Amino acid sequence: QVNGWERPNYFGPLDASDSFDHDSRSFRRGAWWQHAVDEAKAIRETAGLIDATAFTKHMVKGPGATAFLDWFTCNKLPSVGRINLTYALTPAGTTRTEYTIVRTGENEYYLVSAGAWTDYDADYLRKCAEDKAEEFGYIEIQNVTTQYGVFAIAGPKSRDVLKEIIKDADPETVLSNKRFPWLTSRKIELGMCPVHAIRVAYTGELGWELHHPIEIQNYLFDQLVPALEKHGGKLVGARAQNWLRQEKSYRAFGNELGRDATPLEADLPRFVDLSKEFQGKDAMEKIGVRFKCVTLLIDGPSDADPWGKEALLDLNGTKVGRLTSGGYSVAFEKQIGLGYVPNELAVPGTKLQVKIMGALWNAEVTVDSPYDPKNEKIRIDG
Repeated sequence: QVNGWERPNYFGPLDASDSFDHDSRSFRRGAWWQHAVDEAKAIRETAGLIDATAFTKHMVKGPGATAFLDWFTCNKLPSVGRINLTYALTPAGTTRTEYTIVRTGENEYYLVSAGAWTDYDADYLRKCAEDKAEEFGYIEIQNVTTQYGVFAIAGPKSRDVLKEIIKDADPETVLSNKRFPWLTSRKIELGMCPVHAIRVAYTGELGWELHHPIEIQNYLFDQLVPALEKHGGKLVGARAQNWLRQEKSYRAFGNELGRDATPLEADLPRFVDLSKEFQGKDAMEKIGVRFKCVTLLIDGPSDADPWGKEALLDLNGTKVGRLTSGGYSVAFEKQIGLGYVPNELAVPGTKLQVKIMGALWNAEVTVDSPYDPKNEKIRIDG
């Protein structure tokens, strides 16, 4: 569970024997592992449906909203109907929160952040808005986390799945790149359910987040599942999603992102607009880049995967860093992880070692987003 929200790690067999260990607490691969692999492959090959309702969700609006968010976050604000990824910094210059910002009006924004940090994000957002109200004008903050459910659908056939149930004068083109480009949002209707759809996917495949009124979530689920199964898709849990986002080098708040590193140290300069002023900017620049986040492909054991926090060593056996995330890559058929290393080691091709289950295993720093580095799959038309 995440902050009180139940969230499946994987979907096991309905006909499992009494000996099937659903609750394996081992660091080794349990009975769940193959099911998570199959779910990850479904997203890479067909389509998968993920319950992302646990996301924290805020509405920010009012005459001071735009000026406030421009100061509060480090990236450019999106234009109306578009989205961006951005960060709120601490006064010390490190990462306080990661936000997906959807601009729904001239001074209206929908903010989505990690589900485990609802109260943490709400408290900071409100306090900063109150402190800046006199400078920027009235800012209204609404925590709407419990008002909206979220399903994330992703995979090369996700567009075909949604076409089965979407209501539009031209359902064949409503989800095309021309009418619904990547990194935009719009209102659609799935069956009889109004949906605020956002074209983005945390797995690196073609996909949408489907934000909808929580009271009709069961109805929407009942519409989506038959369409998903018709196209060979699967329900997907958190473990498969976590593996897939590492293949795309997508950082996760609480793992790669947090108070001990800046967005620049997380190697995310494309989401930092240094041409503007924002909270924590001066401190971030003063810190500089002490170390960097990298993605590693690992030749690990046959019965275990890294989970995060494993030690990284150079070839002389000196500890040089740590993994912040780990798992199994279905695309590369080996272990994968993200972690922090000194700047001089943050170069693709650097050979390191990672300690898993008491033994050292070879690892190599790879390019950022080793799976589909040009983002061609996520932008595919249809």
